[in-house]
Amino acid sequence: MVGGGPAGLTAAFYLALFGHEVTVFEAHSEAGGMLRFALPEYRLPKAVLAKEIELIRRLGVNFLFNQNVGADIHLNDLDAQFDAVFLSIGTWKEAWVYLPGTELKGVMPALPFLEGVAKNEPVALGRRVAIIGGGNAAIDSARTALRKGATVTVIYRRERKDMPAIREEVEAAEQEGAHFVFLASPHRIMGENGSVKAIEMVKTRLGEFDGSGRRRPISTEEIQSFKCDTVILAVGEAVDRDFCKASGLSIKESGTLEYDRYTLETSRDKFYAGGDLISGASNVSNAMGYGKKAARNIDQRLMGEARAQEFLPQFEYDQTPPAQVSESRRHHPHPLPAKERVKSFQEAELALTCEEALEEASRCLRCDIRENGIPVSHAKEK
Repeated sequence: MVGGGPAGLTAAFYLALFGHEVTVFEAHSEAGGMLRFALPEYRLPKAVLAKEIELIRRLGVNFLFNQNVGADIHLNDLDAQFDAVFLSIGTWKEAWVYLPGTELKGVMPALPFLEGVAKNEPVALGRRVAIIGGGNAAIDSARTALRKGATVTVIYRRERKDMPAIREEVEAAEQEGAHFVFLASPHRIMGENGSVKAIEMVKTRLGEFDGSGRRRPISTEEIQSFKCDTVILAVGEAVDRDFCKASGLSIKESGTLEYDRYTLETSRDKFYAGGDLISGASNVSNAMGYGKKAARNIDQRLMGEARAQEFLPQFEYDQTPPAQVSESRRHHPHPLPAKERVKSFQEAELALTCEEALEEASRCLRCDIRENGIPVSHAKEK
Protein backbone atom coordinates (compact mmCIF):
# COMPACT_ATOMS: atom_id res chain seq x y z
CA MET A 1 0.00 0.00 0.00
CA VAL A 2 1.35 3.42 -0.92
CA GLY A 3 -0.56 5.77 1.36
CA GLY A 4 -2.05 5.14 4.79
CA GLY A 5 -5.26 7.12 4.37
CA PRO A 6 -8.82 5.73 4.29
CA ALA A 7 -8.38 3.96 0.93
CA GLY A 8 -5.02 2.39 1.82
CA LEU A 9 -6.10 1.39 5.34
CA THR A 10 -9.28 -0.25 4.03
CA ALA A 11 -7.40 -2.18 1.35
CA ALA A 12 -4.80 -3.26 3.92
CA PHE A 13 -7.51 -4.43 6.33
CA TYR A 14 -9.27 -6.65 3.82
CA LEU A 15 -6.11 -8.03 2.21
CA ALA A 16 -4.82 -9.00 5.67
CA LEU A 17 -8.21 -10.54 6.40
CA PHE A 18 -7.84 -12.57 3.21
CA GLY A 19 -4.49 -13.88 4.48
CA HIS A 20 -1.98 -11.74 2.58
CA GLU A 21 1.16 -10.11 3.93
CA VAL A 22 0.62 -6.35 3.72
CA THR A 23 3.01 -3.43 4.06
CA VAL A 24 1.83 0.19 4.14
CA PHE A 25 4.25 2.94 3.09
CA GLU A 26 3.20 6.27 4.64
CA ALA A 27 4.87 9.65 4.08
CA HIS A 28 3.75 11.00 7.46
CA SER A 29 4.88 9.88 10.89
CA GLU A 30 1.48 8.28 11.59
CA ALA A 31 -1.20 6.48 9.60
CA GLY A 32 -4.59 7.99 8.85
CA GLY A 33 -3.97 10.38 5.97
CA MET A 34 -6.64 13.07 5.77
CA LEU A 35 -8.43 11.42 8.68
CA ARG A 36 -5.45 12.12 10.90
CA PHE A 37 -4.05 15.36 9.53
CA ALA A 38 -6.97 17.20 7.88
CA LEU A 39 -10.19 16.28 9.71
CA PRO A 40 -10.22 18.31 12.93
CA GLU A 41 -10.45 16.64 16.33
CA TYR A 42 -14.00 17.92 16.91
CA ARG A 43 -15.17 15.94 13.86
CA LEU A 44 -13.10 12.80 14.34
CA PRO A 45 -11.47 12.20 17.74
CA LYS A 46 -7.98 10.88 17.14
CA ALA A 47 -8.42 8.27 19.89
CA VAL A 48 -11.16 6.66 17.80
CA LEU A 49 -8.93 6.66 14.71
CA ALA A 50 -6.00 5.23 16.69
CA LYS A 51 -8.18 2.36 17.90
CA GLU A 52 -9.21 1.48 14.33
CA ILE A 53 -5.62 1.59 13.09
CA GLU A 54 -4.51 -0.61 15.98
CA LEU A 55 -7.07 -3.24 14.93
CA ILE A 56 -5.59 -3.20 11.42
CA ARG A 57 -2.06 -3.50 12.83
CA ARG A 58 -3.10 -6.51 14.93
CA LEU A 59 -4.17 -8.28 11.75
CA GLY A 60 -0.49 -8.31 10.83
CA VAL A 61 -0.26 -5.22 8.64
CA ASN A 62 3.23 -3.69 8.69
CA PHE A 63 3.49 0.12 8.67
CA LEU A 64 6.59 1.96 7.43
CA PHE A 65 6.39 5.67 8.23
CA ASN A 66 8.23 8.71 6.84
CA GLN A 67 8.54 6.86 3.55
CA ASN A 68 7.95 9.17 0.61
CA VAL A 69 7.45 7.01 -2.46
CA GLY A 70 9.30 8.60 -5.35
CA ALA A 71 12.00 9.97 -3.04
CA ASP A 72 12.78 7.47 -0.28
CA ILE A 73 11.59 4.46 -2.26
CA HIS A 74 10.80 4.12 -5.96
CA LEU A 75 8.04 2.29 -7.80
CA ASN A 76 10.60 0.00 -9.44
CA ASP A 77 11.67 -1.12 -5.96
CA LEU A 78 8.06 -1.86 -5.01
CA ASP A 79 7.58 -3.70 -8.29
CA ALA A 80 10.52 -5.96 -7.45
CA GLN A 81 9.58 -6.56 -3.81
CA PHE A 82 5.81 -7.10 -3.95
CA ASP A 83 3.29 -9.14 -5.93
CA ALA A 84 0.86 -6.22 -6.16
CA VAL A 85 0.95 -2.52 -5.31
CA PHE A 86 -2.01 -0.33 -4.41
CA LEU A 87 -1.51 3.42 -4.86
CA SER A 88 -3.65 5.68 -2.66
CA ILE A 89 -1.64 8.82 -2.00
CA GLY A 90 -4.64 11.17 -1.87
CA THR A 91 -4.81 14.84 -2.86
CA TRP A 92 -2.25 16.56 -0.66
CA LYS A 93 -1.18 19.07 -3.31
CA GLU A 94 -2.94 22.38 -2.69
CA ALA A 95 -4.42 24.42 -5.52
CA TRP A 96 -3.12 27.98 -5.42
CA VAL A 97 -4.72 31.36 -6.06
CA TYR A 98 -2.43 33.56 -8.13
CA LEU A 99 -3.14 37.12 -7.04
CA PRO A 100 -1.08 39.99 -5.67
CA GLY A 101 -0.13 39.60 -2.04
CA THR A 102 0.06 35.82 -1.67
CA GLU A 103 3.73 36.19 -0.72
CA LEU A 104 2.83 38.15 2.43
CA LYS A 105 3.28 36.75 5.91
CA GLY A 106 -0.08 35.48 7.11
CA VAL A 107 -1.16 33.82 3.86
CA MET A 108 -1.35 30.03 4.13
CA PRO A 109 -3.04 27.07 2.38
CA ALA A 110 -5.79 25.24 4.27
CA LEU A 111 -4.24 21.76 4.50
CA PRO A 112 -0.93 22.86 6.09
CA PHE A 113 -2.95 24.96 8.56
CA LEU A 114 -5.17 22.02 9.51
CA GLU A 115 -2.19 19.66 9.63
CA GLY A 116 -0.26 22.01 11.91
CA VAL A 117 -3.17 22.20 14.33
CA ALA A 118 -3.62 18.42 14.22
CA LYS A 119 0.06 17.98 15.14
CA ASN A 120 -0.24 20.52 17.97
CA GLU A 121 2.37 22.68 16.27
CA PRO A 122 2.41 26.45 16.81
CA VAL A 123 0.37 28.10 14.05
CA ALA A 124 0.76 31.83 13.41
CA LEU A 125 -2.91 32.75 13.30
CA GLY A 126 -4.07 36.33 13.63
CA ARG A 127 -7.19 37.70 15.31
CA ARG A 128 -9.08 38.34 12.05
CA VAL A 129 -9.04 35.49 9.54
CA ALA A 130 -10.34 35.52 5.98
CA ILE A 131 -10.90 32.13 4.34
CA ILE A 132 -11.20 31.83 0.56
CA GLY A 133 -13.28 28.89 -0.65
CA GLY A 134 -16.54 27.02 -0.14
CA GLY A 135 -15.54 23.38 0.27
CA ASN A 136 -15.08 21.20 3.33
CA ALA A 137 -11.47 22.33 3.81
CA ALA A 138 -12.69 25.93 4.00
CA ILE A 139 -15.34 25.11 6.60
CA ASP A 140 -12.95 22.93 8.63
CA SER A 141 -10.46 25.80 8.58
CA ALA A 142 -13.15 28.24 9.67
CA ARG A 143 -14.35 26.14 12.60
CA THR A 144 -10.74 25.42 13.63
CA ALA A 145 -9.80 29.10 13.53
CA LEU A 146 -12.86 29.93 15.64
CA ARG A 147 -11.64 27.46 18.25
CA LYS A 148 -8.30 29.24 18.17
CA GLY A 149 -10.03 32.44 19.21
CA ALA A 150 -10.12 34.21 15.83
CA THR A 151 -12.89 36.18 14.14
CA VAL A 152 -13.60 34.36 10.88
CA THR A 153 -15.05 35.42 7.53
CA VAL A 154 -15.54 32.90 4.70
CA ILE A 155 -15.50 34.38 1.20
CA TYR A 156 -17.11 32.38 -1.62
CA ARG A 157 -17.53 33.38 -5.24
CA ARG A 158 -20.92 31.73 -5.76
CA GLU A 159 -24.14 31.57 -3.75
CA ARG A 160 -24.61 29.64 -0.53
CA LYS A 161 -26.54 26.83 -2.25
CA ASP A 162 -23.59 26.25 -4.58
CA MET A 163 -21.11 25.51 -1.79
CA PRO A 164 -19.65 21.98 -2.15
CA ALA A 165 -19.14 21.76 1.62
CA ILE A 166 -21.42 19.53 3.71
CA ARG A 167 -24.54 21.59 4.46
CA GLU A 168 -24.62 20.63 8.14
CA GLU A 169 -21.00 21.69 8.54
CA VAL A 170 -21.75 25.09 7.00
CA GLU A 171 -24.69 25.56 9.36
CA ALA A 172 -22.55 24.53 12.34
CA ALA A 173 -19.84 27.03 11.38
CA GLU A 174 -22.42 29.79 11.15
CA GLN A 175 -23.88 28.85 14.55
CA GLU A 176 -20.38 29.03 16.02
CA GLY A 177 -19.85 32.57 14.77
CA ALA A 178 -18.36 32.37 11.28
CA HIS A 179 -19.42 35.13 8.89
CA PHE A 180 -20.06 34.41 5.21
CA VAL A 181 -19.66 36.68 2.21
CA PHE A 182 -21.13 35.27 -0.99
CA LEU A 183 -20.74 36.34 -4.62
CA ALA A 184 -17.25 37.66 -3.93
CA SER A 185 -13.87 36.66 -5.34
CA PRO A 186 -10.40 37.63 -4.05
CA HIS A 187 -8.87 40.55 -5.96
CA ARG A 188 -5.66 41.21 -4.05
CA ILE A 189 -4.18 40.86 -0.57
CA MET A 190 -2.82 44.06 0.88
CA GLY A 191 0.07 44.19 3.31
CA GLU A 192 2.04 46.38 5.65
CA ASN A 193 5.65 45.68 6.67
CA GLY A 194 5.48 42.33 4.89
CA SER A 195 2.38 41.07 6.73
CA VAL A 196 -1.28 40.82 5.73
CA LYS A 197 -3.29 43.94 6.47
CA ALA A 198 -6.49 43.48 4.43
CA ILE A 199 -8.00 41.68 1.48
CA GLU A 200 -9.81 43.21 -1.46
CA MET A 201 -12.70 41.32 -3.00
CA VAL A 202 -14.46 41.89 -6.27
CA LYS A 203 -18.19 41.27 -6.33
CA THR A 204 -19.37 38.61 -8.75
CA ARG A 205 -22.60 37.86 -10.56
CA LEU A 206 -23.73 34.49 -11.86
CA GLY A 207 -23.64 33.80 -15.58
CA GLU A 208 -24.31 30.69 -17.65
CA PHE A 209 -24.13 27.16 -16.26
CA ASP A 210 -20.76 25.43 -16.48
CA GLY A 211 -19.66 21.79 -16.47
CA SER A 212 -20.24 21.48 -12.73
CA GLY A 213 -23.95 22.19 -13.14
CA ARG A 214 -23.59 25.53 -11.37
CA ARG A 215 -23.74 29.03 -12.82
CA ARG A 216 -20.33 30.48 -13.57
CA PRO A 217 -19.28 33.46 -11.39
CA ILE A 218 -18.42 36.55 -13.41
CA SER A 219 -16.40 39.39 -11.93
CA THR A 220 -17.85 42.88 -11.77
CA GLU A 221 -16.08 46.22 -11.29
CA GLU A 222 -17.20 46.65 -7.67
CA ILE A 223 -14.41 46.20 -5.10
CA GLN A 224 -14.87 45.59 -1.39
CA SER A 225 -12.15 45.71 1.27
CA PHE A 226 -12.02 43.61 4.42
CA LYS A 227 -9.46 44.09 7.19
CA CYS A 228 -7.69 40.89 8.28
CA ASP A 229 -4.28 39.67 9.38
CA THR A 230 -4.52 36.06 8.13
CA VAL A 231 -5.73 34.68 4.80
CA ILE A 232 -6.33 30.93 4.44
CA LEU A 233 -6.60 29.65 0.88
CA ALA A 234 -8.98 26.69 0.61
CA VAL A 235 -9.59 26.62 -3.12
CA GLY A 236 -9.18 22.90 -3.72
CA GLU A 237 -6.75 20.00 -3.56
CA ALA A 238 -5.24 18.01 -6.40
CA VAL A 239 -3.22 14.90 -7.15
CA ASP A 240 0.55 15.31 -7.23
CA ARG A 241 1.04 15.27 -11.01
CA ASP A 242 4.83 15.25 -10.63
CA PHE A 243 4.64 11.95 -8.76
CA CYS A 244 2.34 10.47 -11.40
CA LYS A 245 4.57 11.60 -14.28
CA ALA A 246 7.72 10.35 -12.58
CA SER A 247 6.09 6.97 -11.98
CA GLY A 248 5.48 6.45 -15.69
CA LEU A 249 1.75 5.95 -15.11
CA SER A 250 -0.76 7.27 -17.62
CA ILE A 251 -2.56 10.43 -16.52
CA LYS A 252 -5.89 11.87 -17.63
CA GLU A 253 -6.26 15.49 -18.69
CA SER A 254 -7.95 16.13 -15.33
CA GLY A 255 -4.72 15.15 -13.57
CA THR A 256 -5.99 11.88 -12.10
CA LEU A 257 -4.59 8.46 -13.01
CA GLU A 258 -5.82 6.37 -15.91
CA TYR A 259 -7.30 3.13 -14.55
CA ASP A 260 -9.60 0.24 -15.37
CA ARG A 261 -12.94 1.11 -13.80
CA TYR A 262 -13.72 -2.56 -13.16
CA THR A 263 -10.42 -3.81 -11.75
CA LEU A 264 -8.75 -0.53 -10.62
CA GLU A 265 -5.59 -1.59 -12.48
CA THR A 266 -3.39 1.23 -13.80
CA SER A 267 -1.37 1.37 -17.01
CA ARG A 268 1.45 -0.44 -15.18
CA ASP A 269 1.16 -4.17 -14.55
CA LYS A 270 0.64 -5.18 -10.89
CA PHE A 271 -0.17 -1.59 -9.91
CA TYR A 272 -3.65 -0.67 -8.73
CA ALA A 273 -4.98 2.72 -7.65
CA GLY A 274 -7.92 4.06 -5.70
CA GLY A 275 -9.33 6.92 -3.70
CA ASP A 276 -8.69 10.55 -4.61
CA LEU A 277 -5.81 9.52 -6.86
CA ILE A 278 -8.34 8.33 -9.48
CA SER A 279 -11.47 10.23 -8.51
CA GLY A 280 -10.10 13.62 -7.52
CA ALA A 281 -10.86 15.09 -4.10
CA SER A 282 -13.84 13.18 -2.73
CA ASN A 283 -15.02 11.89 0.65
CA VAL A 284 -13.98 9.22 3.14
CA SER A 285 -16.69 6.69 2.29
CA ASN A 286 -15.81 6.76 -1.42
CA ALA A 287 -12.14 6.25 -0.61
CA MET A 288 -12.95 3.29 1.63
CA GLY A 289 -15.12 1.81 -1.11
CA TYR A 290 -12.19 1.92 -3.53
CA GLY A 291 -9.97 0.26 -0.93
CA LYS A 292 -12.39 -2.62 -0.44
CA LYS A 293 -12.84 -3.10 -4.19
CA ALA A 294 -9.07 -3.07 -4.74
CA ALA A 295 -8.57 -5.71 -2.04
CA ARG A 296 -11.07 -8.03 -3.71
CA ASN A 297 -9.50 -7.58 -7.15
CA ILE A 298 -5.92 -7.96 -5.92
CA ASP A 299 -6.86 -11.12 -4.00
CA GLN A 300 -8.57 -12.57 -7.07
CA ARG A 301 -5.54 -11.87 -9.23
CA LEU A 302 -3.07 -13.37 -6.78
CA MET A 303 -5.16 -16.42 -5.85
CA GLY A 304 -6.75 -17.08 -9.24
CA GLU A 305 -10.31 -17.14 -7.89
CA ALA A 306 -12.90 -14.86 -6.33
CA ARG A 307 -12.64 -15.59 -2.61
CA ALA A 308 -14.12 -12.50 -0.99
CA GLN A 309 -17.46 -14.19 -0.35
CA GLU A 310 -15.68 -16.81 1.77
CA PHE A 311 -14.47 -14.18 4.23
CA LEU A 312 -17.27 -11.62 4.17
CA PRO A 313 -20.77 -12.36 5.49
CA GLN A 314 -23.49 -12.92 2.91
CA PHE A 315 -27.11 -11.95 3.44
CA GLU A 316 -30.31 -13.03 1.74
CA TYR A 317 -33.48 -10.97 1.83
CA ASP A 318 -36.97 -11.92 0.78
CA GLN A 319 -39.73 -9.64 -0.43
CA THR A 320 -41.76 -9.87 2.76
CA PRO A 321 -42.56 -6.53 4.41
CA PRO A 322 -42.09 -6.14 8.17
CA ALA A 323 -44.93 -7.61 10.23
CA GLN A 324 -44.99 -4.53 12.42
CA VAL A 325 -43.89 -1.04 11.52
CA SER A 326 -41.92 0.85 14.11
CA GLU A 327 -43.66 3.91 15.50
CA SER A 328 -40.37 5.42 16.60
CA ARG A 329 -39.55 8.95 15.50
CA ARG A 330 -36.40 9.66 13.53
CA HIS A 331 -33.33 10.09 15.75
CA HIS A 332 -30.48 12.52 15.17
CA PRO A 333 -26.99 12.82 16.67
CA HIS A 334 -26.68 15.18 19.62
CA PRO A 335 -24.61 18.31 18.87
CA LEU A 336 -23.16 20.28 21.75
CA PRO A 337 -24.45 23.87 22.05
CA ALA A 338 -22.54 26.17 19.70
CA LYS A 339 -21.26 28.39 22.52
CA GLU A 340 -19.87 25.35 24.29
CA ARG A 341 -18.32 23.48 21.39
CA VAL A 342 -16.45 26.50 20.00
CA LYS A 343 -14.47 26.73 23.26
CA SER A 344 -12.50 23.52 22.61
CA PHE A 345 -11.79 20.71 20.16
CA GLN A 346 -14.07 18.31 22.04
CA GLU A 347 -16.19 16.10 19.78
CA ALA A 348 -18.91 18.44 18.53
CA GLU A 349 -21.60 15.91 17.69
CA LEU A 350 -22.26 12.99 20.02
CA ALA A 351 -23.53 9.66 18.73
CA LEU A 352 -26.91 8.04 19.34
CA THR A 353 -27.43 6.13 22.54
CA CYS A 354 -27.76 2.33 22.32
CA GLU A 355 -31.53 2.59 22.73
CA GLU A 356 -31.79 5.27 20.04
CA ALA A 357 -29.62 3.24 17.66
CA LEU A 358 -31.85 0.18 18.10
CA GLU A 359 -34.98 2.25 17.53
CA GLU A 360 -33.46 3.87 14.45
CA ALA A 361 -32.53 0.48 13.01
CA SER A 362 -36.10 -0.76 13.52
CA ARG A 363 -37.40 2.11 11.37
CA CYS A 364 -36.04 0.57 8.16
CA LEU A 365 -38.55 1.26 5.39
CA ARG A 366 -37.40 -1.77 3.37
CA CYS A 367 -36.98 0.22 0.20
CA ASP A 368 -35.84 -2.97 -1.54
CA ILE A 369 -39.37 -4.44 -1.41
CA ARG A 370 -41.13 -3.88 -4.73
CA GLU A 371 -44.48 -4.67 -6.27
CA ASN A 372 -44.55 -4.77 -10.07
CA GLY A 373 -41.23 -2.97 -10.10
CA ILE A 374 -42.47 -0.08 -7.94
CA PRO A 375 -40.96 0.51 -4.46
CA VAL A 376 -43.41 0.05 -1.60
CA SER A 377 -43.21 2.23 1.52
CA HIS A 378 -44.21 0.52 4.74
CA ALA A 379 -43.81 3.43 7.14
CA LYS A 380 -44.12 7.16 7.19
CA GLU A 381 -41.16 9.19 8.38
CA LYS A 382 -41.98 11.45 11.26
